[in-house]
Amino acid sequence: MVNSMENNNKKNKTSRSTLKKQNILQAILILVLIIVFNLLSSMVFFRLDLTKEKRFSITDTSKKILDDLEDKIIIDVYLEGDDLPVELLRYQKTVKEFLDNFKSYSNKIEVIFKNPFEEGNSEQNREIYFQLYKKGLSPTYISQSQDMGRSEKMIFAGALLKYGEKEFPINLINNNLSSGSNYVGLSETELERDFIHAIWMLTNDKLKKIAFLDGHKELSEYQTYDIMTSLSKYYHIDRVIMNQVLNALDGYDVVVVAKPEGYFTERDKFILDQYIMQGGKMIWLVEWMKIDMDSLSTKPMQMAMLNDINLDDQLFNYGVRINPDLIQDLSCLSIPVYVNTVDGKPQFEPRPWPFFPVIVPDTLLNHQLLKNLDIIRTHFVSSIDTVGENPKIKKTILLRTSKFSKTMTHPVEVNLEIMRNEPELKTFNKPNLPIAVLLEGQFRSNFVNRLSDEFANNPDFKFIPESEETKMIVISDGDFIRNEVRVMGNKQQPYPLGADRYYPEQFTPGNTQFFVNCVNYLCADDDFISLRMREIKIRKLNKAELRENKQHWLYFNLTLPILSIIIIGVVILFSRKIKFNKKTLKIHKTYSKK
Repeated sequence: MVNSMENNNKKNKTSRSTLKKQNILQAILILVLIIVFNLLSSMVFFRLDLTKEKRFSITDTSKKILDDLEDKIIIDVYLEGDDLPVELLRYQKTVKEFLDNFKSYSNKIEVIFKNPFEEGNSEQNREIYFQLYKKGLSPTYISQSQDMGRSEKMIFAGALLKYGEKEFPINLINNNLSSGSNYVGLSETELERDFIHAIWMLTNDKLKKIAFLDGHKELSEYQTYDIMTSLSKYYHIDRVIMNQVLNALDGYDVVVVAKPEGYFTERDKFILDQYIMQGGKMIWLVEWMKIDMDSLSTKPMQMAMLNDINLDDQLFNYGVRINPDLIQDLSCLSIPVYVNTVDGKPQFEPRPWPFFPVIVPDTLLNHQLLKNLDIIRTHFVSSIDTVGENPKIKKTILLRTSKFSKTMTHPVEVNLEIMRNEPELKTFNKPNLPIAVLLEGQFRSNFVNRLSDEFANNPDFKFIPESEETKMIVISDGDFIRNEVRVMGNKQQPYPLGADRYYPEQFTPGNTQFFVNCVNYLCADDDFISLRMREIKIRKLNKAELRENKQHWLYFNLTLPILSIIIIGVVILFSRKIKFNKKTLKIHKTYSKK
């Protein structure tokens, strides 16, 4: 019996030794698998983004641009320093993670975080300041609270991209930081938009060309300053006077006609017509009714009269008719109206001005030109009809008024006094009036069967009766892209497009967004529309519900981890106890048999 017990003990020791070796082998195997997995994951990039809008993923457009890089791009990010505010340090991490994501799609991107300034070398720092400023980076002043009071310092929170001999700046923040301020940096979408745009500009050798027509009393360079600045991020911009030269528009991808008030000769129209027939793209911002707010400042009532610029027959031939009317809409901007005088000073109040309709882009029309647009302002806009039965022309209405609108046919009395009375709702019975139309297809020349002898008998000129596939957009508001201009003596200061001269809260960024979208679309740069207008929804917490259930969630978050650990501990304890009991029972059974 003693011998059998000794044999059992030896067997138990052997089994324990075997089990121990198995556990060691399993641990080694798991460790080897982890190392192999890490090595493979470092060689093969994989990312799983479970957010609905793919918040942490870059677009296919960005991936293609990064994949097509032929040479190295060095990105110097000036967000480095030991004494940066917590807000900036947090934002620095966001930018770093974003650029790490970029690097995972291209091995030709090198990112360097640096502080351009050196401690104690004020003369050199001053020189660096002017160098960075000249390159397009804007300084940011930081004010922080300290034990001995407040300290201020200046940083350049931006990035400088270098590609060969070319450089491109990106400003990463636009506001000053101070302790207690609600600082919000660029979102992931804005970072992607700005960095991809910079890379595209650096790697593109030839930019497409956009012409703003001059010579017919169009909007001036100051009045279109902001929209030309926005377009210059993507294209080369010129102002062109045709001077009756037949090939004056050759080489331009898009021609913009912005609120002409002068007469177009038949030769001018012919040059535009043949430009379209060759596949040229057009944006027409034209109106037939002549009226402006400056004339109402001297006299509260004016008559809006027809201004014949001799383009109506040409647009009619292409498929649209701008009607000789003005639209009134209950969804409109407000302007100040004189109400009384207090202490010798005139008092004004904002009142809705129905001649300035506010356009809310049609969310039901699934067109990329309208995706995620903000509201749009218009001034003395007319209605548009689509005409003609040319099956080769596709017509898409892009912008409409609200369901509470109406038209007033020429001649129209424009009177500021209407704002003193409540509008008659039953008269606003023409909903959803079109004011912008996209035309796509093959257009018939406006000069078919009426070509003058000058061109018909010219051996050096070949008349084109029908266009190749092309596009044009017609907007019945000449002021659609006009920014306000402040005159100070001999100087003129343009305001941003969409800024309101009376009330800042009436700023409408939709005009710029829509027009840049239009040019992108006509230039077949659709990818830039999706990149710029990409939407990331911010899902905010329900503050009322949060206040009501605050204690509940507080206790829940405190007790859940503790309970989880206790439950896991109890489960492990009981499982080990059951396992031990089974092993003991097995030994007893073996012993009993012997």
